[in-house]
Amino acid sequence: MAQAEYSPSQTPGMRLSCLSLRDFRNYRSFELSNIGALTILVGPNAVGKTSAVEGISLLTACSSFRTTQAAQMIKWGCETAQLEAKFQSASRQVDMGLTISAGRRSYRMNGKPRKAADVRGLVPAVSFTPDDLHLAKGAASARRDAIDSVGVQLSRNFYSVCVDYRKLVKQKNQALKDELPDAYIESLNDVLVRVGVQVLIHRLQVLDRLRPHFQSYYREITGGGEEASVLYAPCWAKDAPLEPGSLTRDDALAQLTSYMGSRAIAERARKRCLVGPHADAVTFTVEGHDAAHFASQGQQRSIVLAWKLAEAAVIAAATGNAPLLLLDDVMSELDDARRSYFMNFIAGDMQAFITTTHTDYFTDDMLARADIITLDGSESFVGGARED
Repeated sequence: MAQAEYSPSQTPGMRLSCLSLRDFRNYRSFELSNIGALTILVGPNAVGKTSAVEGISLLTACSSFRTTQAAQMIKWGCETAQLEAKFQSASRQVDMGLTISAGRRSYRMNGKPRKAADVRGLVPAVSFTPDDLHLAKGAASARRDAIDSVGVQLSRNFYSVCVDYRKLVKQKNQALKDELPDAYIESLNDVLVRVGVQVLIHRLQVLDRLRPHFQSYYREITGGGEEASVLYAPCWAKDAPLEPGSLTRDDALAQLTSYMGSRAIAERARKRCLVGPHADAVTFTVEGHDAAHFASQGQQRSIVLAWKLAEAAVIAAATGNAPLLLLDDVMSELDDARRSYFMNFIAGDMQAFITTTHTDYFTDDMLARADIITLDGSESFVGGARED
C-alpha cells in the first residue's frame, strides 16, 4: 500500500504566546499573554474555561471539539466573534486570526486571508475531553472521526478528500430520497467509489502510524500485563478486519464497487447511502476481545489515554512540531495512576492547557511550574503567565 506524503511543519518548535478572544462564547473579551509551557485554567463550571481552550483549538486544528455551528460560538447579541493568537519559535513569529460570523469562518495569517486548509496543522493540537472517554465503547463513527482528526492535520489532501466524500454521500442520500433514476445513482456511485477509496487508503495509512504508538502506550499504562490493539474492517467485510498493509488501492476499488452494486436494492429501500468508508468499523480490543463489550471501565480509560498519547506522538513525528495538548476537565475522570502517567507525559516538551474545577489533582511540582489562571465567569479577563 503506497504511503501518503506528510510534509514536516514549516514552523518547528512553535508555541502559543498570546491569545485574544472577542465576543466569543460568554466572553466580551479574553486576553492571555506571556503563555508558558503549562497553563491550568481553574474555576467552577460555566465560567469560560472550556471556551478558552476551544478558541485555541479553532486557531490550531481549525475545529471545535464542542460544535460545528458557528452561530453557537458568537456571544449572544453580537454579529461576529474575533479570535487572535501569536505563535512563536526561536526564529519566527506567526500571527493567526479568525473571524466567525453566522455560517462562515474567515482565517488570517500575518494579516493576510487564508483558507482553513492553509493554516490547519501549522501549529497542530490534540484535544482530550470527557466525551472522548466514550471512544472505546461508543459508536464507530467516533473512532472513524478520531482517525480523521489526526489525518487532516497531517495532510491537506486528506482534508480535501474527506470534504468531497461527505458532499457526495449527502448528494446520494438526497438522490435516493428523491427516487432519481438508476443511471443517475450509478453515475454518483462511480465518483463515490473513487473518492471513498481515497478516504479509506488515507485512513489506513494514518492508523498504521497510530497503532504501534497506541499499543506501546497501553502496555506502559497498564504495566505490561495485557495487550490492546485497534482493528479496521471495511464495510464489505465487517467480520474480517484488515491486516496492516494488506489492502491495495486496486483491491479496494474492486471490493467497494462490487459491494456497492450488491447493496443497490437495500439503499433504494432505505433511501440512504449504506456503502463506503462512512460505514466502516473501527474496534478497540483488549487481549483480542472487543473493548466495547468486554473491557472494564478502567481498561476503556486506558485505551482512550493511550490513543490520545498516540495522536500526539504521531503528529509530532510526522510534522516535526510537538502538538499543543488541550485537556478539558478530564483530570477528574482519571484515577490516580492514569492521571500520574498523563502528567509525566505532559512534563515533556509539549505545551499544555488544562481546565479543572480545582488543583487537588496536581502535584506540588506540577503546580510550581504551571501558570494558574483563575476564572470567575466575568465577561472580560486579562491575565498572563508569571515572569521568570
